[in-house]
Amino acid sequence: MHERYFVMPLHRRLQPMCHDLLAQPLAQPGLRRWLIAFLVTAFLLLAMAARSIAAPVSPEEAVKTYLAAVYARDYATAYEQISVEDRTFKTKQEYVQGHGAFSGVALALSRALASNIRFDQLRTVFDGDRATVTFKVILPNANDPAIEDVVLEFDERKLAALSDNDLNARLDQLDALAKTGRLPVVEGEHEQWELVREEGVWRVLLNWAGAPLVRFEAVTQAGLPWEFAPAQDMMRAKPGETLQTFYRIKNLADRQLTGKARHVLEPPEETGHLQLVTCFCFLQQTLAPGEEQQLPVVFRVDYDVPASIKEMRIRYEFYPLERFPTEERR
Repeated sequence: MHERYFVMPLHRRLQPMCHDLLAQPLAQPGLRRWLIAFLVTAFLLLAMAARSIAAPVSPEEAVKTYLAAVYARDYATAYEQISVEDRTFKTKQEYVQGHGAFSGVALALSRALASNIRFDQLRTVFDGDRATVTFKVILPNANDPAIEDVVLEFDERKLAALSDNDLNARLDQLDALAKTGRLPVVEGEHEQWELVREEGVWRVLLNWAGAPLVRFEAVTQAGLPWEFAPAQDMMRAKPGETLQTFYRIKNLADRQLTGKARHVLEPPEETGHLQLVTCFCFLQQTLAPGEEQQLPVVFRVDYDVPASIKEMRIRYEFYPLERFPTEERR
């Protein structure tokens, strides 16, 4: 069975005690000296606890923590394992939003699956404050029906309807599958990851500085009275990384209107390396007066994108339905 409990952090246990003591009259010097000694000791303990939490981990453990968080779509945790150098190019909010993080019940289930990731043939080569970790990874196959049935295919609406007892029962099902060796898995190929030691802590080095920039543009055409803009003007996309962003539209007219968008990838000679996985282009969008919508875009830069390509652009053009270019009507 899963242990499900919460331990109050040390500083939260100390705070009520300190508050009660400070609320008492301190007429006696001995009591005042005792209180000061107590508070000094308490804060020293807190400092020691903080240092132990931030103690350096091995490169192997840093990679394991990062990959388990990515698998679980726990991107807030994953971000903390990324090098400080990389984080200068992408904020935590941008990173989390760009990947579509899980939360709530979905996160609890995905974390349970991630706890069953196995690493084989681990090998680390050190070079000063750099390290290269190679391994083979064995992952729970979340696309297998045996797991899909338990996690309800990570359908947000179905998961939101689960009670706490239902969630615990499903966590126990996953636990039973793992303990009896019946948890479906998929074996990956050999992986190689680079890490850097920053202030004594090993972190994953993703080299976002060298990742191509993908810029997003939005244009309304033929007098369409809509407000139309990307949620982000640009994103850095590592080759092979699937990312998501959004465009926002709002009908500024006093009547219902239907529009349709098309996309243009630029520069033309390099667009073969930019794949649109999910796109609102060529789909009709009907908005009531003043209505707003958020339209998702999921894209990926090819693994084999040439290093010479530093930037690509996606431009969406929204037309009134009746003015959509004839050659592209569908």
